[in-house]
Amino acid sequence: MARTEPITRLEVAACPTHRMDVKHYSPYEVGCACLSEERREALATRLAAARAEGNPLAEMAE
Repeated sequence: MARTEPITRLEVAACPTHRMDVKHYSPYEVGCACLSEERREALATRLAAARAEGNPLAEMAE
């Protein structure tokens, strides 16, 4: 699945090694290639909660 949302601060925090490599995140709606499917699902849940709370971690990463 191709990404439809920008990379968020929470996703970069989950994989800071590749924060400057957009291609690393692009094949996944949430997360990146370093994360297992289970960790990407958990990250998606955390991201949805952060968005609902207005948490700045849900904002686009610079």
